[in-house]
Amino acid sequence: MKKIILSMMLAAIAVCGRAANNDSTLIVKLDLVDFGDTVVVYRPGKEDLTFVGKDGKFEFELQVDTVCIGLFAQPRLFRGDLDEPQYYSVPLVGGETMRVWDTDRTRFDVDGTGFYADFHKVDLFNENAGKDMRENTLKYREMKNDNTLTKEERNKFYDEVYSPSFDRYQQELIDYVKAHPNQEAAVYLLKDIDGFDKMKETFMLFEPSIREGRMRPIYDKWVKANEESLEAEAKEKEAQKKQAEGIEAPVFTLNDIEGKPLALNSLRGKYVVLDFWGSWCVWCIKGFPKMKEYYAKYSDKFEILGIDCNDTEDKWKAAVKKHELPWLHVYCPKNSSVLTDYGITGFPTKILIGPDGKIVKTIIGEDPSFYTFLDSLFGNK
Repeated sequence: MKKIILSMMLAAIAVCGRAANNDSTLIVKLDLVDFGDTVVVYRPGKEDLTFVGKDGKFEFELQVDTVCIGLFAQPRLFRGDLDEPQYYSVPLVGGETMRVWDTDRTRFDVDGTGFYADFHKVDLFNENAGKDMRENTLKYREMKNDNTLTKEERNKFYDEVYSPSFDRYQQELIDYVKAHPNQEAAVYLLKDIDGFDKMKETFMLFEPSIREGRMRPIYDKWVKANEESLEAEAKEKEAQKKQAEGIEAPVFTLNDIEGKPLALNSLRGKYVVLDFWGSWCVWCIKGFPKMKEYYAKYSDKFEILGIDCNDTEDKWKAAVKKHELPWLHVYCPKNSSVLTDYGITGFPTKILIGPDGKIVKTIIGEDPSFYTFLDSLFGNK
């Protein structure tokens, strides 16, 4: 089994399903190279467990009331040290014995009794089936960073080499499920099926006993994650439309720091940066020194209108005073439509409006490119 990217792994392990029988004891045997003498076991929704072994060898028991995708990791992973910590993401199934071992730090194997004997077969199949596709993925990434290659050469490789290997891999996954409709461990392959609809179609290839068995909640969790991802993508696309260059900026009137109405239209005729922020937003606060520097640098060229969001008025006013923010400020109450009108999905978001009231540029997050743009816009004026 190839080790997976940490962010993907953390998303995958937040999954649970009911155990199939009353025997909830899982016997775990680990034999891990250069791992150390301590392992932390993470299970979603439960307290982390720590076990001590010797030279990467451990043997312990877990009580697994629900089938989960858990994690065996070096302690430093949970201390925030992400400098290549070793971790192993595996299903946890009660009533079984699991053995996890590796020979180097690039891959590991899982086998054992019952479920794990099948999981070992599924895992080896998946590794071999996707070998060409993964090699071509790495090759394509290298090509994208190779400035000696033309765009046409990269596209040719993608269309003629990478894409066909990806399609072959996807078909092999589906064919495996078709050939093993009664194999619980094969449900794990669904995480590599590309496309939400295709994943659902592939799941229906399993026999009813598998679809409604102990692995069902894992599938349901993946479905929910896909639905949330699609919803977020839709919101992002809608936000991009509302924040696009040349769009007329929606007008609004909100109360300023003195409680007096301040209309966006009152600033017509000058460049205005709408800074959507909150006293609770760490990156918003971190960006203030640079904002103050550029506000002073181009004070005669543009205005900043800070729009405090998802906050209380007291915390907003206290933050403005604490950080000595010299520009204009308004408070956005929860019943305001301003966030929706501008498609705000993250903080901070800075939207530059031109003298004609149209959007010039949108920057999400604390991004140095915002200040580079201001220099290019105002530096020679």
